[in-house]
Amino acid sequence: MKPTLLKKLYCILILLAVMRPAPAQGLIIPSGAYVIANNGNIVTTANWVNNGSFTHNGGAVVFAGAVQTLGGASATQFNNLTISAGSNTAIISPGQMVRGIVLSNDTLNANGNLTLLSTAAQTALVSGSGTGEVTGNLTMQRYLPTGFGYYYFSSPFIGDLVNDFSSEINLAASFPDVYSFNESLSSAGWVNYTNPSGLLTPLAGYAVNFGVSSTPLTVSLRGVVSNHTISAGALYNHNMPFTQGFNLVGNPYPSPIDWNAVGGWSKTNIDNAIYFFTNGTVNQYTGTYSSFVNGISSDGVASNIIAAMQGFFIHVSNGTYPVAGLLAVNNTARNLYLTTAFFDYTVPQAPSPFIRLSAGFFDEGVTGDPAAFYFKAGADGAFDKSLDALKLMNTHSGVPNLFAIATDTSRLSIYALPDTFDTLETVPLGLITAQDGWISFKATDIENIPSGLYVYLSDTKTGIDRDLLTAPPYRLYLASGEYKNRFFLNFSTKEPAASGSSGTLPNGPLQAYGSAGALFVNGNLNAGEQGEVRVFDMRGQLVLRGEISGSTYQPFYSNFATGIYLVSLTSPEGTQTKKVLIGTR
Repeated sequence: MKPTLLKKLYCILILLAVMRPAPAQGLIIPSGAYVIANNGNIVTTANWVNNGSFTHNGGAVVFAGAVQTLGGASATQFNNLTISAGSNTAIISPGQMVRGIVLSNDTLNANGNLTLLSTAAQTALVSGSGTGEVTGNLTMQRYLPTGFGYYYFSSPFIGDLVNDFSSEINLAASFPDVYSFNESLSSAGWVNYTNPSGLLTPLAGYAVNFGVSSTPLTVSLRGVVSNHTISAGALYNHNMPFTQGFNLVGNPYPSPIDWNAVGGWSKTNIDNAIYFFTNGTVNQYTGTYSSFVNGISSDGVASNIIAAMQGFFIHVSNGTYPVAGLLAVNNTARNLYLTTAFFDYTVPQAPSPFIRLSAGFFDEGVTGDPAAFYFKAGADGAFDKSLDALKLMNTHSGVPNLFAIATDTSRLSIYALPDTFDTLETVPLGLITAQDGWISFKATDIENIPSGLYVYLSDTKTGIDRDLLTAPPYRLYLASGEYKNRFFLNFSTKEPAASGSSGTLPNGPLQAYGSAGALFVNGNLNAGEQGEVRVFDMRGQLVLRGEISGSTYQPFYSNFATGIYLVSLTSPEGTQTKKVLIGTR
């Protein structure tokens, strides 16, 4: 029989065998031969040698021998890799990879030869449920959808160094690209941490700037797997003006963890909320923050599941300063969510009732800044560290900062409201914007609002009450600055006044006329105020859009056909509409 035929027959036999759990003394794939495993497990009690090709589409390769090795001239990509109790397995050849779960119930010596793969679809992990250990150096990848700007990272390894980032960034750059965080500083808290020999401490977080490329990036870290109980270093709240008790920590394991895992955490003087950072898309040095607490996500993305290598902020509780906080985590908090991407989670169903309000420059195609509100028995309106999340201010100038103001003046991104009130629950809102422009308030999510409960936004300057359940977003032009005691979110058992809910000033100072095919508009605005002009034909189609300021007539040209048009002006005072005849003479 010809050698090629023997190899093909060998591969067919192996393929048939792995359709169900198949014990074997050992497995040797000769050079030029191939094996395809689609289902079931392959159990080997002796050495694994792959000198050919092995395609692992399903199941796991299980090492069950007392002492055995994994090697061969070919790089092998395993679906799942399991080490049975009583087995001591060493990986002796480089290039071995896993795209699923590594489970060690005894000893797996990675020897620097094993890589946990990460793609846009999933990230491989080491299970925390194993009764054994993974020893020796191991490489873990983290896929990033874009290499633009900052990510908050943590290391899943003991003995990992900053130098691991040198493949992706220039650690010697004049402007530092890696930072640690020191809550005790009177400044912003960020500390240059680009020394290649700097230790990436398990359970600590670091800010890493990967540059300006928008293409996907895969980051690799290396070290000895962190396991069992990991404790953070000293965490404090010194009540400093900029750090305000926030501490940057991170997932210390090569697997996702659950912030809500019962028995998985030890928390002393640690608030219940966690805070995530999303890198900006225009300026590499900026971004936005979101939060999660008590089953509530400020933006519908952040959740209790923290990806491997994910850094995040926590807050040491307020009290008699300095307040010392203690944080520790163990394997009970670990889980097997392979599909967890870097900061991309599935958020549980919101409680009843719930609203997520967002403010942003939506016309410019920029994501808004959300704040979440829900009702909870026992909430009293003051900041509650178990129910509420504080507001971390965005650094992206194109995204405003929206927050609730609690009865004790705390600024909140998630606010638990008392579940009982007579006829009206009014929540003061704060808004800070770093640029002038048209801001819209949108209720991006409203769930489980009972019949007879009205939810509306009030603007005390214009006198407008905008029904968030039925009316369009509330849009107005705002100059940069901080706005307090102007905007309020209301929950009422009484319907708001009809005149206010429309957001229209029927007898306002809008003046407009047509002449020689042009439109002239005067909004009689105050000095420094701006307004937006929209012109519609009688079929309701938008034919022109522009801006005006001050109190003089300003022309608009748009090849108007002779006819009647509706001219709408939106300004800080509200919205006004006027019919205008525009002719060619």
